[in-house]
Amino acid sequence: MSMFRNEEDSDAPRRDADRLDAPEVFYVDDHKVRCDGGGGALGHPLVYYELGDEGRAECLYCDRLFILRGGPADPHR
Repeated sequence: MSMFRNEEDSDAPRRDADRLDAPEVFYVDDHKVRCDGGGGALGHPLVYYELGDEGRAECLYCDRLFILRGGPADPHR
């Protein structure tokens, strides 16, 4: 059973590569990033992500989007 509903359902969450509506978007210069949600009481546990071939990663806790500057997901390249 998938945690996401069928894409044909208009209320289904979007998780496609073109999505840039995350709460915060960070353009980074390294393929490895870390996220703590901003730290402090509003943060979350420290997690690390590899941007991979897509040049992007989304934090599973806070939905921050990390995009490799000049990479395939960078709309400014």
